[in-house]
Amino acid sequence: MPIPVSALIASPRRLLAAILLFVALDLSVLVTNLWIAHQVAEDAVAINMAGRQRMLSQRMTKSLLLAANSSAPEHADLAAEEFISAYSLFNQTLEAFAHGGQTLGGDGKTVQLHAVDGAASEYIAEARRLLKPLTVQLVDHAKTDAVWAPAATYMVSTNVEILQLMNRLTSRLEHDSVQRTEQLRVIQTLAFLLALGNFIAIVIGLTRRHKEMENEKEHWQQLARHDALTGLTNRKGFFEAAERVLSRAQRESECGALFLLDLDGFKPINDTLGHPIGDHVLKNFGDRLQSIARQSDVTARLGGDEFVLLCPGLQGASTIDSVCERIVDAVRSVGPMSVNGKSLGVSIGVAHYTPDSYDINALIAAADRAMYEAKRSGSNLWRTQVTNSAIPKDAQSQ
Repeated sequence: MPIPVSALIASPRRLLAAILLFVALDLSVLVTNLWIAHQVAEDAVAINMAGRQRMLSQRMTKSLLLAANSSAPEHADLAAEEFISAYSLFNQTLEAFAHGGQTLGGDGKTVQLHAVDGAASEYIAEARRLLKPLTVQLVDHAKTDAVWAPAATYMVSTNVEILQLMNRLTSRLEHDSVQRTEQLRVIQTLAFLLALGNFIAIVIGLTRRHKEMENEKEHWQQLARHDALTGLTNRKGFFEAAERVLSRAQRESECGALFLLDLDGFKPINDTLGHPIGDHVLKNFGDRLQSIARQSDVTARLGGDEFVLLCPGLQGASTIDSVCERIVDAVRSVGPMSVNGKSLGVSIGVAHYTPDSYDINALIAAADRAMYEAKRSGSNLWRTQVTNSAIPKDAQSQ
């Protein structure tokens, strides 16, 4: 039976065993096919020999009649020689059919026959019984002229029965050959179906295994591009996603905005209340920032308490202000935390990208300048700048 798909996936050894089983089954189909070809060839020889027996029976009868009734001695001698030749070959072939052995084929070459069984062996036995009196006559008279007349009389009386026996033998050999071939075909078909089923199982197993490996690879790639604490995209993932967004924006001459966020008062909370509290703050803020973002936006934690939000297609001062207000509200909803009089807040730097510049490094640099300008002015504030494409592309490493 084909190995279950789940077993194929479970173990490379089982997969190898399934492949070896498929090869073995495939070889069995080939061997069976060769076996069928060999068996059909042997059966064809046997059927041909049985058919020749009918011809030999007629030759024996005809030559005996000529030997017994020919007025010319030379003609009688030739007929007698023909009878002896046909009679010897007929008997030799009967012996080969009865016990297995060699006889001469129509081309004069030696032919190997296997002993027949079942009904075919009964026909052979009956033919040998019918020929026995003729053999006795030939032995008793040492094949002299006195034997031809009674031998001819006997052969004429039994020729029809011998012909019928040889006809039945031929039919039985043909029937047995077809039956054996059908049985071998059944074995061949079963082996083929098993091989096919096993092959399909192997293909499904390999496909599923490949899919699992692809999913696992994608999973690790996702982990490599996502921040473990907040679940947001990390710096590496953000820059890759931003490149795709900006490339599309450049093709479509689309504008947009990038928001660079830095939490104010986070370091005292982290240092004083402990990292678990600081991590809780970062995670909650990340969740709220994600809820603010649209499906087409890219949110990320660049590191520490620095976050970024890239919004393709976003433009207009009122729209920018609305997003910044929601970010400020998100920080406040994290919790009214303060340490040493310093409350948790956020400084936001906004950079627009226009058809003049789709460089992510320039965007980050412009937003960074705007963010520090907002931070110098207080907390929970935002400032906006337009990118300058001449800014060096080293902001990603900052």
